[in-house]
Amino acid sequence: MFPVTNYWSLIVGLLTERWSLRVHPHLFVLGVALLLVSFPLGLSAQEADCPEGPALLSPSEPVYADAMELKQMLENQGIEVRCVFPTHLWSIFEVAGDGGVMHSTVEGEANFRTNYGDLDVVFMPQPQTFADLKITEHREDSGFLYTFSGTPRVWDANRFGSARRIYFLDRSNQLFFVGDVALLRRLEQAFQVRHRKL
Repeated sequence: MFPVTNYWSLIVGLLTERWSLRVHPHLFVLGVALLLVSFPLGLSAQEADCPEGPALLSPSEPVYADAMELKQMLENQGIEVRCVFPTHLWSIFEVAGDGGVMHSTVEGEANFRTNYGDLDVVFMPQPQTFADLKITEHREDSGFLYTFSGTPRVWDANRFGSARRIYFLDRSNQLFFVGDVALLRRLEQAFQVRHRKL
């Protein structure tokens, strides 16, 4: 085996032209092998950024029709939607009902993976909206903490933390959770709405 220190001395020697450009046969084979292995993996990592199969949003989900309608609207506005799949945001809108049985206070949620980044959207059953939901942002050492009040009701813990700031945008029966400013601006422009000022 060729010692790691020899790789560095070879690279430094080549860069400073102390040595002529001669390549050890094992290094050449190793370099070609790494190139051949890493190139296809690099491409697949860029292309396979969507979950597969059952991880995608199922037509049996109550929110499926609304999510597909929103997907079409986004694409009509020049926002490429690569895939749509469920998120776990609904858990903040899950509360204990009679007998302690948990139930959701919203229709559902979906993540839209777009050419601008990810977008989480929570849907209310139409014609309900998120107009009566108040969101408060608190800065913490490690990021941001969000609390909710009003309707729809949220879980008892009433805390949602994030390392990055989240922007909230209301549109009809939809509440958008946006973590990317470029995507937020594109959505505001596309739908002619402004994000909530927290």
